[in-house]
Amino acid sequence: MLVGWGGNNGSTLTAALEANRRQLQWRKRSGIQKANWFGSITQASTVLLGSDEEGKDVYVPMKDLVPMVDPNNIIVDGWDISSLNIGESMRRAQVLDIELQDQLYKDLSQMKPRLSIYDPDFIAANQLIELIISSRAPSSSSMNKYVVIYKSLRVARI
Repeated sequence: MLVGWGGNNGSTLTAALEANRRQLQWRKRSGIQKANWFGSITQASTVLLGSDEEGKDVYVPMKDLVPMVDPNNIIVDGWDISSLNIGESMRRAQVLDIELQDQLYKDLSQMKPRLSIYDPDFIAANQLIELIISSRAPSSSSMNKYVVIYKSLRVARI
């Protein structure tokens, strides 16, 4: 569950997870790009484990060294003060290539952040679009309700 799911980071993370899950590809100026986990420290990195009998370094993928969740199994949900769906948030962020955005938009536009708490100490007033209430105490019970609902989906961790 992400606080600020409808922001640049939340919408881009959701789009990246979906693109990799669906193994999407799209055309760029440099050719065909395929969704991959390059750049992911947990999915693409290797760790020096030691050396073999001949003294050559032995590297293993980090994801095989320690237990980690498969990113294709991650379910994303969260809150935001923006009423935009995640597809619109992804477009507003202007991070991903247009052709990739077009492939993801239909599915991401079905995802919508839950109402969020507006606390002027943390959020600029000009960012306000949609919220529950501005007082923290009553709205924390609303947030707890969302966590209970999310746990009912049998999500191991929140």
